[in-house]
Amino acid sequence: MKIGVFMHDLSSGGAEKIMVGFVNYLADLTNDEVVLILANTKGPYLSIVNPKVKIVSFDRHKTSQIVAPLYRYLKAEPVDVLYSTLRNANLIAIIIGKLLGIKVITREANTIKEYNKTKKKQIDKATMFLTRHLYKYAYKCIAISENVKTDLIRFTSLEEKKIEVAYNPIKIFDNITDVSLDPAFFHIGLVSRLTTQKNIPTVARVVEHFLQSNYPIKFHFFGEGDERAVLENLAKRYPHRPVVELHGFELSYYSFIKHMDMFMHIPLWEGLGNSVLEVYNSGIPMILSNVESGFSELIKPDFPNVHYFHPLNEVDLIAEVIEKYIKGELVSSPDRPKLNLAEKDTYNAYRQLAHD
Repeated sequence: MKIGVFMHDLSSGGAEKIMVGFVNYLADLTNDEVVLILANTKGPYLSIVNPKVKIVSFDRHKTSQIVAPLYRYLKAEPVDVLYSTLRNANLIAIIIGKLLGIKVITREANTIKEYNKTKKKQIDKATMFLTRHLYKYAYKCIAISENVKTDLIRFTSLEEKKIEVAYNPIKIFDNITDVSLDPAFFHIGLVSRLTTQKNIPTVARVVEHFLQSNYPIKFHFFGEGDERAVLENLAKRYPHRPVVELHGFELSYYSFIKHMDMFMHIPLWEGLGNSVLEVYNSGIPMILSNVESGFSELIKPDFPNVHYFHPLNEVDLIAEVIEKYIKGELVSSPDRPKLNLAEKDTYNAYRQLAHD
């Protein structure tokens, strides 16, 4: 079978990481011919693509520019099945698949209900309109959590029988051996794109609470995005308090996180939350937002050292919990149950959809 996997690029997000893992699985463990089709090859995940995977790139930087070259390529070099991920790429894949008679299996990475509560540009409203009316033409759809599946049924025309829930596998890169964190500080790690979805302004309010205190604390951010400036400007306002450390994208962020005292992830909406699952098994305390998400399905609020909060309205309560850990009033428990989400199981489920 010839399988195509279409994405915009290989930038530093969870969706891209998971789909690179999928093409690597196909190349290593199946007889399928696999081609990774990209608008452009930008992004750090290019370095981990299996050499057996054929990469086709059109050197385009806008989604609207990819439709014609992708159509021409797939007409000349047809695939049996085309996988795609992220909404804009999914819509393009569905349209071209319909025109060329190619089975398209989309992967939906985000919940829709919480996203719909946010302010959107006209282009975002247009995307949601197309999503609502075109998703039904997908051959199958991978929902990365039960909440994502529920939203797909509620907000699109996709039939329930076409949707398969498959949680992302836990894939940890832990390749840095010389990590050293100052033990005099309480270290909190945050791993995500620095975007509106990840609620950076509220995170900044939590950070500012501690910038105005004397607690020995550091917040470590692993990721890039449009709202990096929010954190940079905050740090500039308190030059005497070097509390914020912006590491940028780091493939082996786990090499740092596993030595930290706490992990925080309070997005406004979330499909699954790869970094949450990857960090969870380390056992460190976690502060999470109580939005409907994949991680909230798997990580229960009564698990040890797991603290759920409203992503917007409970900054003081979040700060209070952090202070209790700093003071030793709350401590880590060794008894947290582990998550077992293996790559082979997830990717075999992905592949099986093409054969159903």
